Amino acid sequence: MSLLGRRLLDVYQTEDEQLETLKKWWEENGKSALFGIVLGLGAIFVWRAWQANTIANLESASNTYQSALVATGFNNREEARKQAMEVVTNYENTGYAIYARLILAYIDNLESKYDSAEEHLKVALEKTDNESIRHEINLRLARIYIANKKADQALTIVTSGDPGNFAAQYNEIKGDVYAEQGKVDEARQAYQQAITDSESLAFDPRILNFKIENLR
Repeated sequence: MSLLGRRLLDVYQTEDEQLETLKKWWEENGKSALFGIVLGLGAIFVWRAWQANTIANLESASNTYQSALVATGFNNREEARKQAMEVVTNYENTGYAIYARLILAYIDNLESKYDSAEEHLKVALEKTDNESIRHEINLRLARIYIANKKADQALTIVTSGDPGNFAAQYNEIKGDVYAEQGKVDEARQAYQQAITDSESLAFDPRILNFKIENLR
């Protein structure tokens, strides 16, 4: 046999061996490999379906919240409450539920339903870890406490922790609490500190000056 013939025979033998090796591998591992492929494709499908559902859920929550916001702007309390409650009920695990509770607390405050307003704000406070939002909620809660004749609880909020960039607002409410309690000197001092704190915030001090002038 020629040299070329022997080389061709070697190639064919090698290919036959490779095919036999692949055949044995498939017999031993083919089912598990196919199962892994199917499982991987299934996981991708589930992930994409979850993403699509999450996006749709957020869009629906956003639209409902926007409806509540618009109704609030037009002072349509009934519609605003309805839409905000839908967000809280159906989309509790989204960030929109926090803002919806702020709307509900705002409406409750207008209607002198202070206990309900407190509850909405407390839940919103528990649900967020955003520092700025927490300050905003605390300030609103303190004002609700003042309206609900719970001055001591309001004072606890505005005197506890670091006020950060909200020092002027905290001191203003502190002044409101002292004024409510008849502590004129303390109220004046708090208002004046609020004016000082607000100098770097382009904050209009006229309201604070008005409160100082009307202390009795």
